Amino acid sequence: MNTQPSIRSNVTDLADQLGIRFQATPADTLAAIATRLADDEVVTDEIEDLIVALRRTDAISGAEMVNLLSRYLAEKNLG
Repeated sequence: MNTQPSIRSNVTDLADQLGIRFQATPADTLAAIATRLADDEVVTDEIEDLIVALRRTDAISGAEMVNLLSRYLAEKNLG
């Protein structure tokens, strides 16, 4: 049995401790439009958005962001 906290809970706890919330930027809107125009769709969930918000505020490094995203996506696909 895995007794480690989930990546989801680690991310939400860290964001709560730091008072960080995700807020879409104009670049996010542009990316969504460009993706849609390419007949593709990328849908992120609240945890992926929080990880990005943590990076944008320098609460985590770029390497930590990549690590958290990959671990979260693996956890999400297993669950």
